[in-house]
Amino acid sequence: MKRFRFSLETVLKLRGLKEEEEIRRLSLVVSKLNSLISEKENNQKEIESSYEAILSSAKVGTSLSDYLSIEQYIKGLIRRNEELDHRISNQTEKVNLVRKDVMVARMNKKVIEVLKDKRFLEWKKKRNRMERREVEEFNFHLNKQSLFDSLESYGPKVSKKIPRTFKILNREDGGDELASDFKTLRDFYEKYYLGQGKS
Repeated sequence: MKRFRFSLETVLKLRGLKEEEEIRRLSLVVSKLNSLISEKENNQKEIESSYEAILSSAKVGTSLSDYLSIEQYIKGLIRRNEELDHRISNQTEKVNLVRKDVMVARMNKKVIEVLKDKRFLEWKKKRNRMERREVEEFNFHLNKQSLFDSLESYGPKVSKKIPRTFKILNREDGGDELASDFKTLRDFYEKYYLGQGKS
């Protein structure tokens, strides 16, 4: 029996490539989202640190220009974080959309994989049936040959003596012709039943 071949193997490979492509897209958009989130977190830490710097400077005395500079820096970080919030929101939507594309690609691939598994099981059952049939046929012919060999081996030993046939023949009744027919039947019997036919 021929080895298993799946007619949709090319389709399965293409869908596998599509899944890999969508996974790469997901990796990129997630990486971008993480980068935006990380930037916002760093800005927030910088804002908190700047507020602490203002409080500390108030105790030791700080010029108005330094104070205004720090305050302006904090306001810039706050505006940046507001922009980041908007970008993070948009990027999150992209991540969700690409994640759905990955799920669709994975599902489309899975459908073909399930079909391939089903076809393989059908092929395997058919192969097993054929193998059993071949074994059964082989055993049948083997047993038949063994039986034939046994008959060949033991048959002549059972009775090597040709049974006598009594018949009154005379020339008036066509005795010569009957004798010839009888001889033919006797030779046939010896050749095919007792294995002692005359050549």
